[in-house]
Amino acid sequence: MPINTRELLEAVGVLTDKESMRVTLKSSVKGATIAGSSTFVGGLLAGPVGLFVGSALGGLLAYTMSNGQFKPVSHIIKHDLSVREQEQLKERIVHALSEFQAIDLVTILSLLAGNAAAQKLVLSTVVSFLTSEMRMQIID
Repeated sequence: MPINTRELLEAVGVLTDKESMRVTLKSSVKGATIAGSSTFVGGLLAGPVGLFVGSALGGLLAYTMSNGQFKPVSHIIKHDLSVREQEQLKERIVHALSEFQAIDLVTILSLLAGNAAAQKLVLSTVVSFLTSEMRMQIID
């Protein structure tokens, strides 16, 4: 029986939510650059008080720019991947679980519910797929 992609990815989404896995959309580097630059400029212009004011303003600006830029991996899997990318992820997960003789969805779901080794294998497969194929950064 073919494995239902949607059901498998929903189970994987629950697993990634349990681990609080999120994806950053490359905004961390920008935020750090803004905060650091504003601290530097504040320090040059006003000394120690400028360091304080520059870092506070830079941190606030970095926060507003990156607000909403971190998404749960489950959201990325369900809403941001195309159907083709979802199928590719499913195939990678099924291939990774082949050592457990997981041939149908029922076996896979029971593995994901109770087998820590299978859970870690699936999580590492998801991380590998998102970082290598989708060029995303995972944060814990």
